[in-house]
Amino acid sequence: MAKRNSLGIFNGLGGPWSRGLLVILVLLSVALLALDRSQPEQSRFDMARRAIADASKPAMTLLSAPLRTLNQFSGALASNWQAAKKVRALEQDNHNLMQWRDLALALHEKMSRYEELLGAPQAPTPIVITARAITDTGGPFVRARLVNVGSDDGVAEGQAVLAYNGLIGRVMNVGKRASRVLLLTDLNSRVPVYIVDAQAHAILAGDNSGAPRLIYIERGVEIEPGMRVMTSGEDGVLPRGLAVGQIAPAGGKDWRIALFARPERVDFVSILEVAPIVFEALDETENALPEAGEAEAVSDASPSLGAVPGAPSAGGQ
Repeated sequence: MAKRNSLGIFNGLGGPWSRGLLVILVLLSVALLALDRSQPEQSRFDMARRAIADASKPAMTLLSAPLRTLNQFSGALASNWQAAKKVRALEQDNHNLMQWRDLALALHEKMSRYEELLGAPQAPTPIVITARAITDTGGPFVRARLVNVGSDDGVAEGQAVLAYNGLIGRVMNVGKRASRVLLLTDLNSRVPVYIVDAQAHAILAGDNSGAPRLIYIERGVEIEPGMRVMTSGEDGVLPRGLAVGQIAPAGGKDWRIALFARPERVDFVSILEVAPIVFEALDETENALPEAGEAEAVSDASPSLGAVPGAPSAGGQ
């Protein structure tokens, strides 16, 4: 069997020579590391690295210039691409909003003609009072805000308080220069609402959390997440049609509302100066029950059941 040939210059390094050389190299490496750790500021390796860095600085500067330019160009290209995508999305949204605007104008014109034909009274145009919301430091309500307007500015109890994108609460206490607003998220808040997509009524009840609950929902109504909710106006205090939020699942059979306006992030608010509906009291003189004597007299004077006024009685024949 032929023997395996060894590599040229390593022919004489077999046996103890190779092991001894390996030990020497290991010891030399350990010594160099120890020397480098003991005197890092005077290390020859450190000096060599500094010299190489100084020598390669002009070349690296020249090479980094086109790379930097390429990175800036790629970043600008990506930014323009994202901007173009946003512009296309905004154009599509604008197109959809224009269609909804045309539909809203057509429905408004039709509704105005129907009201004119039916002789329905026109709803009063609300007066908007702009106010600044101030954090409430205390009071009977947990979720409440103070606003810097009061009765001197036309604010009254029960008026709706809105942010730029939806209802946040209603006025509870009114002073001359400040008022307290009860938020929809407060435990004492109860607002009748209307589920637009399901055409159902319910009550929006706060529980001191960020998402109020829906209670007393009409039976047999199928509710799905994402349905819009607005005020129904059935309490005679808040006007109908104020945007509130969208339905969000809460687990089980409970449903919560993701409010369009976050009350804790509201700075400026709008108060709708709309007079609440006042139910006239019944006239006591017209609807008072007759007394006992008057009731007997009326029963004696009234003809018997089935008798015809003016006909002769049986005893007169």
